[in-house]
Amino acid sequence: MDAQEPDGPLQVVTLGASRYPEVLAVLRAGFDTVREQFGITAQNNPHYPVYWTVGDVARAVARPARLLGVEVDSRVAGCAFVGPSRRREGCWELRHLAVDPEHRHRGLGRLLVTEAAAHAAADGAEALRIGIVAENRRLSDWYHGLGFVDVSCGESYPPLPFTVDHLELPLAAKVDMSI
Repeated sequence: MDAQEPDGPLQVVTLGASRYPEVLAVLRAGFDTVREQFGITAQNNPHYPVYWTVGDVARAVARPARLLGVEVDSRVAGCAFVGPSRRREGCWELRHLAVDPEHRHRGLGRLLVTEAAAHAAADGAEALRIGIVAENRRLSDWYHGLGFVDVSCGESYPPLPFTVDHLELPLAAKVDMSI
């Protein structure tokens, strides 16, 4: 079934605790689409968003991070966590970006990346960093198309059944908003 187009222009909003159940549903639906493909289970990756609870959403915000969301028809259809890196000065991290599968390919993810980059740049960050499943070439290509560059590739974190690529968006760069 095709998703209906939203009634108005899409906007990114900061989500509070009352929206955590909706965020959880988007995270689970979004991340579940590749869980089996990459061999992710509760045993080898118990912190994968498919296995989260509302408490895990709250903990991600407490990192600290801002919880950004895109609404379609007053419901959360996409979300991402963004905040200063705890390890890299001058760098912000984008984590757990997810779009409900029914709302994909309509620019929601791109909008979330653009807003995350704006938050990071406003705080003086030089780069926005993300870690992704290295074997997910489709996702890697999508981030590269937005201007992200590889900073490390094929990192192994046992017992994860996949490797991780770290990508950064230099914040002097602009995200290509053409769809």
